[in-house]
Amino acid sequence: MRVTIKTLVLIGALLPVANAQASCGGAFCNLSTDWDVQATPTKQGVRLDVHAEFIDLDQLRHGTHKSQAQGVLDEHDEIRTLNRNLVTSLDWNISPQWGLTLRVPLVDRAHKHFYNDVGGPELETWDFSGIGDVQAIARYGFYQDETSNAGVRFGLKLPTGSISKKNSDGEQAERTLQPGSGSVDSLLGAYYNHRMGNIAWFVQGQWQQTVHERDDFKPGRKLGLDLGLNYSATPDLNLLLQLNLQHKSRDSGSNAEPQDSGGRSVYLTPGVSYRVSSSTQLYGFLQKPIYQYVNGAQLTADWSVSFGVTTLF
Repeated sequence: MRVTIKTLVLIGALLPVANAQASCGGAFCNLSTDWDVQATPTKQGVRLDVHAEFIDLDQLRHGTHKSQAQGVLDEHDEIRTLNRNLVTSLDWNISPQWGLTLRVPLVDRAHKHFYNDVGGPELETWDFSGIGDVQAIARYGFYQDETSNAGVRFGLKLPTGSISKKNSDGEQAERTLQPGSGSVDSLLGAYYNHRMGNIAWFVQGQWQQTVHERDDFKPGRKLGLDLGLNYSATPDLNLLLQLNLQHKSRDSGSNAEPQDSGGRSVYLTPGVSYRVSSSTQLYGFLQKPIYQYVNGAQLTADWSVSFGVTTLF
C-alpha cells in the first residue's frame, strides 16, 4: 500500500488524549497524527504511528491571566507537572470506506505542589508511569473523489488507565493527574479535506461525552474544531500548520474539582514531515497557545512539542 506525502494532511482529532489543560496538569498535546482521515486510502492495509510528546505545565493561570499561588490554608498550590507521553496508533484500512484505529498512550508524569499546612507549606511530589486510556475508533468515508474526502468517526475511550497511582508517602494522586479518568467516553466527529496541487487543507470537529463514570468522577464534555494547511515544498518535504480550538466543560463528582477544571483554548501548531522511504515518514510539531481561558486556577504550558514516525504496511 502506498500513500504519498503530498496527500497527507494532519487532522486534529481532539480525542481524550488531546487535552492540554487540567487543574493538576495531566495533559497530552492538543493535536493528532490521524493520517487516515485526511485522504482515505484506496487500498487495504495497516499503518503504525508512534509519536512522543513533551509538555511542561509550569505556569499557573486564572481565567486568561498568569497568576501566582495564593497560599490558602488547608489547600494546595500547584507548582509543575512534567508530561512525557508516548502514543502508539494502529490503523487498519478495511476498505476505501471503512477503517479502524486503536490508540494506546503510555504516560510518564512528574508532579509537585505545596500543601499549605498550619506549620507552613509542605512539598508533595509524584512520579509515575503507566498505560493511559485506550481509544477504539471507527471511520466511515461517505464521500470521495479525486481531490476531496469527507466522513465521520465514532468510537469509545476505554477506562484502561490507572486511577490509583500514589507517591512514596502512600498519598494517592488527584484524579486529573492519574493516567486514566476511569470513565467510558463516547466520541463522534466529522471531517472534510481538499487537495489543490501541492496545497491541501482540512477541517474537522469532534464531540466527547462521558457515558459511564467511576468513583464519582465525571470528566467534562469536550468540543473541538481543527483547521489545517499542508504545503508540499518538495516531493518528500511537507510544511504543516494547524489551528486547534477546544472547549471543555467542568468536571463533576465528589472526586472532581469543578471550580478548577474546564476552559477554552486556541493553539497554533506549525510542523514539518519528511518522507524517508515510500512507506515511512518522520514528523515533528511545535504547539503554541494563542488564547487560553481556564476556570479557577490551573496549570498551563507556554509551549509543547511532539515528534514521531509513521509507517504503512
